[in-house]
Formats: sequence, structure tokens, C-alpha cells
Amino acid sequence: MKEKILIVDDELHILQGYKRALRKHFKIHTASSGKQALEKVANDGPFAIVISDMRMPNMSGLELLSTLKETAPKSIRIMLTGNADQKTAVDAVNKGEVFKFLTKPCSPETLSETINSGLALYAQLQEKRAILEQSVNDIKILSDKLSYQSQHDYLTGLANRPAFELRLQYFLETALNEDQEHVLCHMDLDYFHVINDNCGHYAGDECLRQIGDLLSSQQRGNDALARLTSDKFGILLNNCTLDEAGRIISGLHERLKQYTFEWERKSFDISASIGLIPINNKSTSVASLLSTAETACCVAMDHGGNQLHIGKEDDRELTQRLNESQWVSKIHTALKENRFRLFFQTIAPINGNQESGEHYEILLRMVDENKQYLSPLIFMQAAENYYLSPLIDKWVIKNVCSWFMSHPEQLDHLSVCSINLSGHSIGNRDILDYICNTFEGNSLPLEKFCFEVTETAAIAQLGKAISFIDTLKSRGFFFSLDDFGTGFSSFAYLKNLPVDYLKIDGEFVKNIHINPVDNAMVRSINEIGKLMGKTTIAEYVENNEIMASLKTLNVDFAQGYLLNQPQPLDDKL
Repeated sequence: MKEKILIVDDELHILQGYKRALRKHFKIHTASSGKQALEKVANDGPFAIVISDMRMPNMSGLELLSTLKETAPKSIRIMLTGNADQKTAVDAVNKGEVFKFLTKPCSPETLSETINSGLALYAQLQEKRAILEQSVNDIKILSDKLSYQSQHDYLTGLANRPAFELRLQYFLETALNEDQEHVLCHMDLDYFHVINDNCGHYAGDECLRQIGDLLSSQQRGNDALARLTSDKFGILLNNCTLDEAGRIISGLHERLKQYTFEWERKSFDISASIGLIPINNKSTSVASLLSTAETACCVAMDHGGNQLHIGKEDDRELTQRLNESQWVSKIHTALKENRFRLFFQTIAPINGNQESGEHYEILLRMVDENKQYLSPLIFMQAAENYYLSPLIDKWVIKNVCSWFMSHPEQLDHLSVCSINLSGHSIGNRDILDYICNTFEGNSLPLEKFCFEVTETAAIAQLGKAISFIDTLKSRGFFFSLDDFGTGFSSFAYLKNLPVDYLKIDGEFVKNIHINPVDNAMVRSINEIGKLMGKTTIAEYVENNEIMASLKTLNVDFAQGYLLNQPQPLDDKL
């Protein structure tokens, strides 16, 4: 199912040009004024992304997007601006009015890339909202429900992507350690949006359920099947050669071709593009396997869709597609040209808690070719998928140490400086050695630094995470567990994670003053965290009402726009 995109510009030829260039990949709607855009949002919404020109008569783009922040807060807002309006656009980004701004003239390629980044953020926020909207009677019921939902797709009942990735990790380990051979299949339904467009989303959902049942009926006993995203499925074929998998999936493909979906006297033939790749002793990681399988599926699409592409070692088409990843090149270039910048955001004590100095988190921005700051939300997922995130972590560690060595007076009034580590760095021996050598080589006071890891990254490789954290804590560092609370089943893991700080997920915090369920969740996390000896920090503290609720719940620290927006670290000088 494609999300809807609304582009607003008072120049009709620009609207028509963008629509022609983007409609193949996105579901584009247009409006020629702010008033028309508001009417479309009210009547045809919701829109995943709203892109507006800055300068328009009667209602400017900034006025429109500011209004939509209140009336359609779930939409990702992007501004198109001329050079003369860039300061206004930057201020709007900093205030949270817009996700990003682009300078006109903006090429369709740049706009397409930005839309994909916005859709990725929209999907993440939608997923979190789905979890938050669930009502619960007590923590036990919520824990059981979230535990099941964390592993299954709500629509089809199949395994979801996280559960599928865990199974894929097991298959990879048996391939590397026991020389077994397996096959990964990525399946994408062709033109699935036609069903939604003609019959509505209820019909589309029913079609996905029926396809899920069809795939399940053909599943071998030890294989794994999952719905990865909207109309994409994954299959793991256990102890299977690539040739054998080709025959099995070809048969399944034929079954799909024979399947007809019927809805209210309308019939739709179903087709799918499929990519197959081997999992063997030459495979490297879960992320690279998923990326390669998806790319093999894209090759099948390139041949007109409804095709099966088997990715072999000498597959030139697959290799070419894999080398087309633009973000890999951009990240490497940014590292080489030193185009990253350190920012910081204050973490302030509340309820009378005291610290001997400043406490803040180090944040990161990339400087693009136009000298504009890019949020990590835009590039970090690509860095994770292609295992570039440890390189970025090293850059941050090196430059944080260099900054404090260049400004030693900042250490005198520093209590805690928190530094984020990516999922791929947890348990990475090279990163562990780099951290110790860099900090100790500069004779910095280790007790003033805290490393921050996400709950998801820590739990994904719990044993390695515990060992990694224990080693650094024995040297004197502190540790913080970020984004905690998306799954209450993780409390069992928390007992074993030797972290000092517990950062409560901001999606719970930002509505704590108006949503009783969020309030109960934060209260439970805070109380259980303190019983385990953890210091609690609330993220996304954006107004006084949220702060008052946190004080009532006796949370220890707060972080968010109420206290300060992220600022360049050099602003502290």
C-alpha cells in the first residue's frame, strides 16, 4: 500500500513536472494554494508527507505547514524554498515546524530521495503510535500482548520482520559454523496498490491475509515465512541448495499466478517479483543478506515484474544494483571530507536532584553538499544496513576526545557527557579497543563519560552487550539504555543489563500529561527502573505540563526542547 504525498505550489507547471517525474514511485496529489491544500488534507487525508513551496500568495508555505503541525500532526512536513528564505526554513526545522527543507530548483531525484527518507520516518512513527494506542488493563496483560505482537504481523498472523531477522541470524550462524546451505527469498507483490485504489484498504488487507494463507499452505516444515512490510514477504528455506530453492519457489510462483483475488464482483490476478540468494559460509551479516535479497527482487522488477531472479556469485546484474547505493558513497565521502558536526542537548535534573556539573548528550549532524545540516534520521539507517555505523561511531569518539583535549576547561564543569553507540558497535571488539585506547590515550576522566545504546540493539545480542558494557564499566565509564519501553517484555532483560541510566522512550513521554496509558507506562518504567537501581531520564520533554507530570512521577532527569534545542557543541565555548 503506497502512502499518499501532497505537493503544494502556486506554479502549475512545477506541480505538473513533479507529478510526472514522481508518480511512478509515489502516490502524488497536488494543490495550488494553501487553502486548497488544507481542504485536501481535510477531505482526502491522511497524507504521509506534505511538501509546500515557501512563497505563495495569501498563505505562505510556512503558515500552511505550521497549521498542519496542529491539524495533521502525523504528516511529515517538507518545505521547498529559495535561497532568500533559507534562514526562515532553518528556523522552522529547529522549531519542529518542518522535517526538512530543500532549495529550489529541486531535482526530481533529490525530491524522491527526501520523500523516501520522510516515508521511512513516517513508518517508524506510525509503528510506535500503533503500540501506544493499545489500551491495557494491567502490566501483565500488556506484557503478554506486546510480546506476541513483537513477533507477529497483526494482519496475516505471520512472523514479522524482527522475528524473521532473528531466525535469519540463526540460519547465518549454522551456515558459517556448520557449513550448512540455506536460501533467502524476498517477494514483492506487483502493483498491489491497484487493489487498494479500486476497492479500498479493507480489500487490500483481505488480499494480504489470503496470500499469507496461500504461502503458509506451501511452507515446508523447517522453513520460515514472514510479512516484512506492506506487500513484501520473506521466506527462509532451511538446508536447501540454490537450485532446489529455485524449483520450490518457481512452483510457489506458479500458484500465485493462478490465484485470483475477488472482491465485490471484481477480480484481480496476483503477480509477484521474487529474488533468491544463497546463505552459505561466504555470507557476512543479516543486514547484507536482506539487502542483497531485496536487490535481487528489484532485478526481477527491472525485467518487467512477475519474475524470479536467482542471485548467484557471478550475477552481474545483482552486483551492479548493489553498487548503486548512493548513501554508502555519501557517508564515505562525508567521513573522508570530515563533513560531520557534533551537537549537544542538555539533560537536566528535576525534583531537586543535583549534579556537580553539566550533563548533556552528544548528537550528530551531516553537512551535505549545500552546507545544510542533515539529521541522522536521514542517513543512519543506510549506515546500519551497510555496516558503516561503526565508522561513524569512531568519528564521534575521536572528535569528542579531541574537542575536550582542545578545551580542557570544559572538563572542569562537566558532570556527564553521553555518547551514542550504534547497534553494530555493541559487542564489536574493534570498537571496544578503540574506545579504551582513544580515551585513555588522551588521559580523559573516564567517569565523566557515558555511552548510550538503544534497548533494541542491546537485547538483539544480549550476551555480547553485557560483556561489552561490563568491560567499559570496569574502566570507569557509565552506560545508558536509550528508547526504553517499547516492549514491556524487555524488563526481564533489564535485570541483566548493567546500565546506570534508563532513558524512557519519548513516544510515551510527549503525551504523558493528556494520555492516561502513557502516564501509567512512564510510571511503571520509572518505578521498576529505580527498584533495579537505575537513574531515569525522560526524553521529548517539550512543555511545562509534561515537566510537571514527570515531577509528580519522581523521574530523575529530563531532556527535550523545553530545556534547549540541539546546538553545535562549539556554542559552549
